Amino acid sequence: MTDTAALLASSAYLNTPATIAWLRANFDPNITGQVYAMRSSGAAFAHAAGVTGDGELIAISDERMSPGHAVFAGKSVVIDSNSTGGNEHGTSVASVALGNSANFVGTAPDADLLFGTYDTDDDLASLGQEALARGAVAWNNSWGYVDANENTITISQTAFNSTFSGTSGQAYLASLDAYAAQGVVIFAMSNDESEVNAGIMDALPFLRPSLEAGWIAAVNGVPTFTNGNVSSVNLLSSSCLQAARWCMIADGSWNAATGSGSTFAFTTGSSFAAPQISGALALLAEAFPLLDPHDLRVRLLASAEDGFFTPDDTVELATGFFKGYSITYGHGFLDIEAALKPIGGTTMTLSEGGTISTNEPVLLTGTAFGDAIEMSLNDTDVMVKDALSAGFVMPAEALTAGAQPGSRAAALLSRSLASNLAVERTTEAAALSDPFAAFGGNTVNLYAPDGLSKASVLVPQAGAGSAGVTFTRALTDGATRIEMGLKVARDDGQMMSLDGNSGATMASVTLGLTQDLGGSAFLALSGEMGITDLGGSTALSNASSARFDSVEMKIGRSDVFAKGDRLTLGVGMPVAVASGTTQVDLPVYREGAAMAFEPVNINLAPEDRQMDMTVSYQTALADGLEMKLSLAHSDNFGNRAGVTDTGGALAFTFRF
Repeated sequence: MTDTAALLASSAYLNTPATIAWLRANFDPNITGQVYAMRSSGAAFAHAAGVTGDGELIAISDERMSPGHAVFAGKSVVIDSNSTGGNEHGTSVASVALGNSANFVGTAPDADLLFGTYDTDDDLASLGQEALARGAVAWNNSWGYVDANENTITISQTAFNSTFSGTSGQAYLASLDAYAAQGVVIFAMSNDESEVNAGIMDALPFLRPSLEAGWIAAVNGVPTFTNGNVSSVNLLSSSCLQAARWCMIADGSWNAATGSGSTFAFTTGSSFAAPQISGALALLAEAFPLLDPHDLRVRLLASAEDGFFTPDDTVELATGFFKGYSITYGHGFLDIEAALKPIGGTTMTLSEGGTISTNEPVLLTGTAFGDAIEMSLNDTDVMVKDALSAGFVMPAEALTAGAQPGSRAAALLSRSLASNLAVERTTEAAALSDPFAAFGGNTVNLYAPDGLSKASVLVPQAGAGSAGVTFTRALTDGATRIEMGLKVARDDGQMMSLDGNSGATMASVTLGLTQDLGGSAFLALSGEMGITDLGGSTALSNASSARFDSVEMKIGRSDVFAKGDRLTLGVGMPVAVASGTTQVDLPVYREGAAMAFEPVNINLAPEDRQMDMTVSYQTALADGLEMKLSLAHSDNFGNRAGVTDTGGALAFTFRF
């Protein structure tokens, strides 16, 4: 993708706009705003993304047009009819819609042209028929009917009857009906800012509602941008008036082509706002080949920037999709960039026929999965649709988001403050002394009289959170102590969940070995292996269970710096999924191929396990006053490759 700013800074783009100084000198000395249609319309964004209207056809009815102008070189230009005299208005209009040369770029520079004059109703009818036959996405009309005094003929039943009277008038109306049923007709509104009624052609659906789905009226305005958004618009033409339901604004101030060579001239008017909208339709047609022109029209109106006015009413542009519009500004200012991006929320079709929202991740995996699911989906793209049924490509890994564990420092401090530090320091070391270290909450230990059997209960906090129970039996042989246990727990949705909320039931076998090394030193090894039913059900996953494990080694010594103190070093891998797979059918996107549902294999086990290194030092500072210093470093923190976290905690407890 080319950089949009670089395009806008190039000479071909910089040559396209008229100047604010020219507008002030010739129209309104007090006019404000930024005149640069290629930026304000979002056309340059489309071009930077490689969307240029390639393969699309724009029909234009206008005055004389010179196909030999440099901006039309190398493109297909079909002339259905042309004026022999008059000015080069048609040349200028066509250049704004689709011109392309070394020193000028139009809205859809790779689109082709079908041109016809508006001299007679027969010419207009012929072009409409040809546009329909050739599949033109837009039929641009930068003109309007005027009376003998050059006043706009405004919308009324009388004007309608007069305009479409006779055989030729009826043929033209039939051509409009037929084309608007398939394509989009664009009409420029009057340039008279004092008009109180819309013109007969731009507001024609007001009297003939069947045309509305294929109609857009264009007005000319100079936008002012604040923080990248349109904050106001100076209109240089009439308001939208009766055409407001299908009206929008574009910047019609251009340095447009004129003559038959390579000359250009400053100009402004709704005549040059309209072809930007026509060109925008060509851009959207290339970007969304599965949408018809009526769908594209809806996208343009729906995405028009409207934050600078208060709507007067709303219209249902598509089933269930409503947009506010203004009698003055219509739907707002043309925003091609917004039209090329998803409008409203996005959804993904499921293989069984349903849909699921993709506005938020679908799989909210617990910490035990780490980045496993994201990595499994890393090379897959899926098709999603926005609220207006346009298709977009989304990386499948965006369907999932893994829970991030809390910082090591916070966890160390929480565990220290929840413990009886004096008991922890003075109790004989045991490999399975903290069976619920991976969970939050408090643990209550119950010992048999012989001290070899123990039951530990993980108590949920405030009626929620994790809960569990473990039964452990120890065997001793001199300096060696072997512990074996069975554990059942239910996490709080942060460890084994697939939806980020529902807890998972976990059953495991635990094994510990503690060796007295003499001289107040000890070695403790512990391991756990179990299965889980996985928490939460999602529309994507049909996984039912997975295997998990953990392992830890600690070596420590008492009486290191002071009598009764304890220094412990540890290394281990906390609980993580060790094995488990699932398969999901996703609407996979392959470039150059139609979307198809494909089975995608997902590995539930992270490739890079979290590795912890810990140091703790405990001592009694005074009678009843305990201190514990804990330091920890984790590689692949949260079972995510390359993520590290280092933390420390200094805890003091005083017991009376």
